Amino acid sequence: MATSAKYYGLVPAAGQGKRFGADAPKQYADLGGLTVLERSVNALLADDRVHKVFVVCAPDDTRCASLFESVPKVKVLPLGGRERVNTVLNALQYLLENMWVFETDWVLVHDAARPGLTRHLLARLIDQASEHVAGGLLALPVADTLKKASVSEEGDTSSQTTVSRTNMWCAQTPQMFRAQALSLALAECLYQGAEVTDEASAIETMGISPLLVMGGLENMKITQAQDLEYVRCLLNLQPLDGEAN
Repeated sequence: MATSAKYYGLVPAAGQGKRFGADAPKQYADLGGLTVLERSVNALLADDRVHKVFVVCAPDDTRCASLFESVPKVKVLPLGGRERVNTVLNALQYLLENMWVFETDWVLVHDAARPGLTRHLLARLIDQASEHVAGGLLALPVADTLKKASVSEEGDTSSQTTVSRTNMWCAQTPQMFRAQALSLALAECLYQGAEVTDEASAIETMGISPLLVMGGLENMKITQAQDLEYVRCLLNLQPLDGEAN
């Protein structure tokens, strides 16, 4: 057993990014000379407390390993599953069984397509979540008015009612939990057939309340093709629509 807990990054990168609408998965899109995935991983490595980052790709992925073959603090695991929850659980079980990580080590699960994580946000999460028994995640309070929609038989989407935004937050990543606790929570959710939208949702099913740590707009997730341009602008890599900053 480890004498003191360490911090490890875990980046699930086995998704196909169907909503992104490109030939290649969004994590391999170019972002200022590096792939989105490389920038997301580098963001985790910006804090010296992160001992190592594990990138989990699909078993048939031929590109991922080559991106990090010269980065000693990154290990690629071709253990991707059908869904994100399967990918993260596969990796955690492998790492625990092979003692790459220990039960009480902290694992920071970070989206492969969230390259705008700053050193400041990462440090804030580690500092605050380390002091919380359940761990925590970066998140932002909802600022916009929330609408519950209805869809007609013709496919039109209409506003049905307004939902209170009081105490509502938008989850970001990294999400930081003890390795064993997260592994058990994910496994139980899969066994019960519970929906797992993020790692925190699995922890919550155990009756545990993770700490919400203030995130940032720059830490947005790339989902659709236009999001890539927004992130380029936020990171000052390329002006949006060719306009000067």
